[in-house]
Amino acid sequence: MATSVVGLVTLTPIKQSPDHNVVRIARQWNVHGDSILHIAGGPHKGIIVNKINPNLDLSGEADVELSYSVWLHGGDQPKQEKRTMSFRLSSGVEEDEGRAVVHTFFRQLMQAFPKDYVSFMKRVLKLMQEDYKEIDHVDLDMRFVAEEEIVAIPDAVQYDSSSEAEPVTVALVQEVLEHAYPNGLTLAVISEALRCTDEEATQFLLELEATGIVQRVGDEWIRVDTRNVDAIARGHSLAASSDQPTVAIISCLFLEKQAIDALLDEPSTVHKYKSGGDSNVYTLGRIGAHRVVATKLALIGDSREATTSAGSITTRLLGNFQHIEHVLVVGVGGGVPHFTDAKRHVRLGDVVVSTKYIYGSDVVVDRQTEQFRDFTTRKYTPADHDVAALVTSSAADTILTEWEGYTSEAIGRLTTASEVDFTRPSPETDLLALSVGGGNVIVMPHPDPERKTARFHVGPVGGLTSLKKVIVSANGNGENGEVNVEEQEEKTNEQIRERFAAQFSLRSIDAGFDSVVAAIVGSRIDSWALVRGISDYQNGQSRASRVWQAHAATRAAAMARTIVERLPKN
Repeated sequence: MATSVVGLVTLTPIKQSPDHNVVRIARQWNVHGDSILHIAGGPHKGIIVNKINPNLDLSGEADVELSYSVWLHGGDQPKQEKRTMSFRLSSGVEEDEGRAVVHTFFRQLMQAFPKDYVSFMKRVLKLMQEDYKEIDHVDLDMRFVAEEEIVAIPDAVQYDSSSEAEPVTVALVQEVLEHAYPNGLTLAVISEALRCTDEEATQFLLELEATGIVQRVGDEWIRVDTRNVDAIARGHSLAASSDQPTVAIISCLFLEKQAIDALLDEPSTVHKYKSGGDSNVYTLGRIGAHRVVATKLALIGDSREATTSAGSITTRLLGNFQHIEHVLVVGVGGGVPHFTDAKRHVRLGDVVVSTKYIYGSDVVVDRQTEQFRDFTTRKYTPADHDVAALVTSSAADTILTEWEGYTSEAIGRLTTASEVDFTRPSPETDLLALSVGGGNVIVMPHPDPERKTARFHVGPVGGLTSLKKVIVSANGNGENGEVNVEEQEEKTNEQIRERFAAQFSLRSIDAGFDSVVAAIVGSRIDSWALVRGISDYQNGQSRASRVWQAHAATRAAAMARTIVERLPKN
């Protein structure tokens, strides 16, 4: 007579072979003894491993399905495996709720990426046992793919801008100077930033000087804005004109500034250079009924130097132009993907508009358990929500049409005047690739693979301080809830960023504009917003973002113009 056990999570193998394995992990109330292979005990009590059952019925469409590809290293050569997870929801769970639950389940599964099959199965079993009652069962299909099915998976180093230095090239020298613009840099600072010799840096600087891209001013080198070099407004008084700007646009990257300038009517640029730093660049122009001033930050991030510089430039901007009513912080950012809900999924080339900024300045760690508890945050919202109201109004279709038009207009202007390609990259380069620690990267199909056009989203944007290694909650990171030291050490900004985005429902994460937003709020500007063109799935400035940065900046600039056209003028 068969015995039964009640209230269990079971693992039932369905197919087993060297190249293809299928299992079902299910929540069950009755398990007959003649089907049981192993009953777990101790900390794993309540988990049952069944005998293989090749006749188990796999028919019926999954409620939610997702998959990912990963390289597995071991043996003679690495192999790429595709893992498909098909979820069936418990009775009474609505589809939208189920999609959200599966998304969270997968995020938690990937926070401590299992290194082998046994660890992977145990991780799924423990998650099902401890939580996620909305999931009835999940079928796991894991197979090595044929050579013609292999998908491109980038190197993990592309997702960590703070990792080992890249080989020095003329492009990297130019990039360093573009980040510093409107300031100049000495040869010693450039060499130190690139970890190269003065001779190597000088060779590339002379090459850039010969093409007119950089210029030597005293003992400093400075990037030249080749598009506006002949249009500098010499002797222009910033405060004398009776037609003062009412809108300010702030950017950080050089290509962001180029994209914004391309969409200003009647532009003129004033570059107030000062040796040793504290330079300013202002481009004045018009958008619709508004007089606009655009500026570029020299530094961004959470270092003391960057925080001071960005805040000071913003404060000086709003001090020099005292009729400013609206401020837009415009540029690139990282998208927060949603693996199971196409409506919430943010893709490369999309734009996020936000009137809520959340900056995570630190993590809170329990002193007794040394486990992660929470984030220390600063939250900002404007007194006036005009921008959010404009974007979420019933005129969304009209906004979309105008946005596409201004994007095309900007690309047309920039194509003939810049050495950078601002056109939309190939769709194949929009890889939903996620770093999962330990040098592993997984690639997933988008939940909306057929979508070919960009969208704009409205929701919170956040920035997170650079946390290289932190103590993370042991919840699910080790068996029995204990902390695995090796896994702790592998926790990088990627895992912390995921927690941060989920906790505050962020749609985008940027490189950290806390001091900029604080300066805007401190200057009593009631109407402000962030406009982020999505260039990667990190913070917009990873190595992987370079493919999409120029186009994403153009998308953000075009949305900024669309918004300014509709802003009221007091």
